[in-house]
Amino acid sequence: MALRTLPWQRFAAIGIIALLGACSQTRPPDAPHPQIAWYKVHFDNDSSAIPSDGQGAIDDAALFLKQHPHSFATVIGKTDSVGGPDYNMHLSHQRADAVRDALVYDDKIPADHVETRWTGEAHQDQQTGGGVAAAGNRVVDIAIHY
Repeated sequence: MALRTLPWQRFAAIGIIALLGACSQTRPPDAPHPQIAWYKVHFDNDSSAIPSDGQGAIDDAALFLKQHPHSFATVIGKTDSVGGPDYNMHLSHQRADAVRDALVYDDKIPADHVETRWTGEAHQDQQTGGGVAAAGNRVVDIAIHY
């Protein structure tokens, strides 16, 4: 019985077909689709302190997380374009951390259910020119995936 060898091209083609087949797996029709609930915490200019009306949004998000124990939150800090890009990146980080801390330490949400991100002035809700103070961009978005 002779051992038959495959040329490398045929072997590579078989590997690529197998890889593409594995990558093309789709979600079964009865599998649940993840949904997202959004909450928004507004901040004062040049501040990472959570204002009282922002605490209400955090409380609502925490309640939702507790009602859906398998959910998790992505906290995304943002700024307007007043100040330099480096400063705004730092400020958006501080805002995101403040909201995360309120969820985890004040509302007792497990830390592994909350991830923190920040964008500075890069991804604004209201597109403005440089140096424009836009209250709608001084926010932390809370996206709860459930």
